[in-house]
Amino acid sequence: MPTMTSAQVRESFIKFFESKGHLFVRSSPVVPHDDPTLMFTNAGMNQFKAIFLGDNPKGWKRVCNSQKCLRVSGKHNDLDVVGRDNYHHTFFEMLGNWSFGDYYKKEAIAWAWELLTEVWKLPKERLFATVYKDDDEAWQIWKDVSGLPDDRIMRFDAHSNFWEMGDTGPCGPCSEIHYDRGDLATQAETFKDPIKGVNGENDRYIEIWNNVFMQYERLSNGELVPLKAKNVDTGMGFERICAILQGKTSNYDTDVFTPIISKVAELSGVPYKDNEDGTPHRVIADHLRALSFAIADGALPSNEGRGYVLRRILRRASRFARLLGQKKPFICKLVQVLADTMGDAFPEIRERKDFVASVIKSEEESFIRTLDAGLERFAVISSDLKKGEKIPGDKVFLLYDTYGFPPDLTGILAEEKGLLIDEEGYEKCMEEQKARARANMKQGINTMGTEGWTQYSEASTNFVGYDISVCETKVVRFREDKGILSIVLETSPFYAEMGGQVGDKGTLVSGDLEIDVFDTVKVNDTAICRGKVKKGVANEKTMSGEFCATVDDARRADIRKNHSATHLIQAALRSVLGTHVQQQGSFVSNELLRFDFSHFNAMTEEEIQKVEDIVNEKVMACLPVNTDVMDVDEAKASGAMALFGEKYGEKVRVVKMGESGAEFSKELCGGLHVKNTGNIGMVKIISESSVSSGVRRIEAVTGRGALTLLRAGTQILSAIREQLRCKDAEVLNRLQQTFAKTQNLEKSLQSVQLELATLAAADLLQGAVNVLGVNLYVREMSIEDAKFKTLMDGVQNKLDVDSVAVIANKGNGNGSIVVMVGKNAQAKGIKAGDMVRDLAKVCNGKGGGRPDRAQAGTREPEKISAAISNANNWIREKLG
Repeated sequence: MPTMTSAQVRESFIKFFESKGHLFVRSSPVVPHDDPTLMFTNAGMNQFKAIFLGDNPKGWKRVCNSQKCLRVSGKHNDLDVVGRDNYHHTFFEMLGNWSFGDYYKKEAIAWAWELLTEVWKLPKERLFATVYKDDDEAWQIWKDVSGLPDDRIMRFDAHSNFWEMGDTGPCGPCSEIHYDRGDLATQAETFKDPIKGVNGENDRYIEIWNNVFMQYERLSNGELVPLKAKNVDTGMGFERICAILQGKTSNYDTDVFTPIISKVAELSGVPYKDNEDGTPHRVIADHLRALSFAIADGALPSNEGRGYVLRRILRRASRFARLLGQKKPFICKLVQVLADTMGDAFPEIRERKDFVASVIKSEEESFIRTLDAGLERFAVISSDLKKGEKIPGDKVFLLYDTYGFPPDLTGILAEEKGLLIDEEGYEKCMEEQKARARANMKQGINTMGTEGWTQYSEASTNFVGYDISVCETKVVRFREDKGILSIVLETSPFYAEMGGQVGDKGTLVSGDLEIDVFDTVKVNDTAICRGKVKKGVANEKTMSGEFCATVDDARRADIRKNHSATHLIQAALRSVLGTHVQQQGSFVSNELLRFDFSHFNAMTEEEIQKVEDIVNEKVMACLPVNTDVMDVDEAKASGAMALFGEKYGEKVRVVKMGESGAEFSKELCGGLHVKNTGNIGMVKIISESSVSSGVRRIEAVTGRGALTLLRAGTQILSAIREQLRCKDAEVLNRLQQTFAKTQNLEKSLQSVQLELATLAAADLLQGAVNVLGVNLYVREMSIEDAKFKTLMDGVQNKLDVDSVAVIANKGNGNGSIVVMVGKNAQAKGIKAGDMVRDLAKVCNGKGGGRPDRAQAGTREPEKISAAISNANNWIREKLG
């Protein structure tokens, strides 16, 4: 076999299929922006899902690519497995070739065999083919093409060799190719073994390529019906084939990973070993790739959704960095080497490396603080347990979910203290968390499959809404589900939610049938109107006629204003804060706009005002807004801003604001905009806040929204002026005077209340019991919580240095215990926090506080008397 670099492997795969008439299509982002059913891009076919349904406006027949993928769940992709074996990863590349109703099994199998054995020179005696048990056609093609012995073309059931996207939708038999990395002398006795052989769980027989032949659609009743067009969907594990072509037994020993692993060893001072001791190096190298590409494509660590997944990945990497002795941010130092090794194939990682490194560094710093806090939390959790007892499952999960402690780390800490962990309880909490995550996933509309749809034609939607808001059209297909219509139009003026801009609303009218369109969404490149019947009946006959499609133009006008304002805001932010500012997301509706951008500090009031002034200056300048359609590379070369992570087609729309050659803003954007910035009216920034590490958010209103906001402010000012009986110019001064007077009155009131409480405390602090030189007061009462707190302030004010006061209250149905300790008593070792914590255990209370004053609460006030009666003995034990 020829020795090939990973770059050569990728290039030769693409060149080979280009020679077979395939169009190379760049990888879509690892963060899918047009598929709400996916958290991350997890397969090469994701970006082509709509084409499998028949929505293929570009008319593609054959394509190939290398797709960035991220898998962080499932039997073979669990985070805890990655780095411990040779071939599982969170981030990986999938080399693939596709046929959309063009070639089928014969060509797919023949070309796979040609590439593997004639181009890459893989030894035929190490290759195995598998087919679905009933797929005689594929078996015979393999026999004719490869000449493999009959027993090396193996048949397997649906579990291994029948691919399905889900419970319903396109599916079909698949044919896998496996490579034997073991001793050929033992091949005959091992390859049929269900565990140690082909399709088993072992490191010897490795699946390298899967050819999926999509020829059926699975209906909800389980029935398989033939598809109109047969498709081919293949996927080859890039890292795995690189290992084979480079003669390595581990993916981590290839040049895909070795530059990163070498840098980890260099920076940490810990040499890499290809055994268990090298696990931290492998984990860090893998997780660096997942984090960097996800962040570059628009995802950010957070506490929910895909951001939560990234935070878990980063914390796992950071924990392994600590095992290498790194107690300061470390992962961020490796982004440069990743950009150097993969920047040619994926330019986005090179272009965004500084931002990616800064986000990772900020997250690492946060986790380092969290890790230390987690160790303190573990100490508290374990302090009440005796040797042999279990740490409760919910506590183990708390340490994992909040502090980033995986159960194995908690187990190690527990073992050191002679404790166990409740693994079943932890797993239960973990399943509940996963269920919540699944419930929070935005559910999209299933366009994969024909079941439930009434189909009239195979046309793709022609969007005409840039120029008009009313048009005549026909329905391509529709479906009704629980009173909600999903409608795909032949010609549509309705903008489908995309790029942060909300979908259009409006009406569809045909004869006596009137449909209210309440939203327009895009799923897998298919624009779908969502509506309810307002008048008439929607059925196969009434939906087949001509419709008048009308957009709510007043609402759309407000959306245009807000969308154009986001472009002006981005340009103004870059002018005020610097060119490091990049869009990280946006939301544009008719009511307001949100603009997220990269910046690590909160903006000052002066900076916010300056941005607002610049934007409104451009609004009042009435700059022309023009749109050009051009090649994507030409657009980027012209200086047009692109949203990182967004996948653009070969042709893009470039929105320019300003005179030609001196534009204030120039961006790639498929959204709707005003014709002139003067149409925006005005822009008012209403807030600036943090979204996550390194990302800020501006919210603003324009046009009618700004007018409403200003009117509300004027009304408030008028109401205040009337109350203060002054002129507008005097309002601020009068308010300051009023606030100062109020503060003085509050201080005076507090002083009087403390004096009264101190007088009342004198009655409580009588009849002390002397306990080993300490004056002990134990009292019980039942008053309102607010009065009790004020009284305790008086007791603390009155308590002498040699005294301890233990006072309980049963007010408001709950109970509380307050302990106060004078200075001399503290010096003897009596701490209020320790004392109240121990006393409260009798009434199942919890609490703590300072050495001089602490408080505990309980929901079992009937046990308070017994709790405080232990005060005398507690002091004796402490001082004895």
